[in-house]
Amino acid sequence: MNNASSPCHIVLAEDNPADVGLVRYALREHDVACDLRVIGDGEEVFSFITGLDLDSKRRCPDLLLLDLHLPKRDGKEILRHLRRSERCGQTPVVVLTSSDADMDRESAEKNAAVHFFRKPSSLEQFLRLGHIIKEVLNRAPSC
Repeated sequence: MNNASSPCHIVLAEDNPADVGLVRYALREHDVACDLRVIGDGEEVFSFITGLDLDSKRRCPDLLLLDLHLPKRDGKEILRHLRRSERCGQTPVVVLTSSDADMDRESAEKNAAVHFFRKPSSLEQFLRLGHIIKEVLNRAPSC
């Protein structure tokens, strides 16, 4: 269990710098106090999850924001890997994607993503992500 006084730890798996900026903006707009770690490549996210299982001193994220379309390994593979993690398999996941494919949504739901967020075209709609993140973190016992 995390120290209640420490901020929430969010991992953002996203390779698009503009979307990273929008996520940071949405967090600020909704007063979400957190440590945000950005990882821009699927292989690095996969290794990060593996490392969490190998080192019990490393903190599992309180939330993973996962783009489905990352270089080297896709988000679906990363989500399956996370769900098999001994230490962090219960980490809440919000899937971020520009895809509207039913197959992507079904895969996210099958692997227990808590929310499927389709990246919108307007800033106002994108800022709703901050509200979604705040709701998910309010349910996390460590935040």
